[in-house]
Amino acid sequence: MAEIKIRKKKPVWPWILVVIILAILAFLYFYGSMAESDDNEIDETDDIALILENSNANTNLLS
Repeated sequence: MAEIKIRKKKPVWPWILVVIILAILAFLYFYGSMAESDDNEIDETDDIALILENSNANTNLLS
């Protein structure tokens, strides 16, 4: 008689775990860079405020 080899099913949960980790990394990559751009906007507004203060100080000196 012929032997029938029975293979156990490979678990699926490691693949699910890999997909979840990749999704988290993709989220942090795309939306993490947006958070950095928000910080740059704050810095730019601070720079604009300094420029305006300096220009007001210069106009006061000229008067």
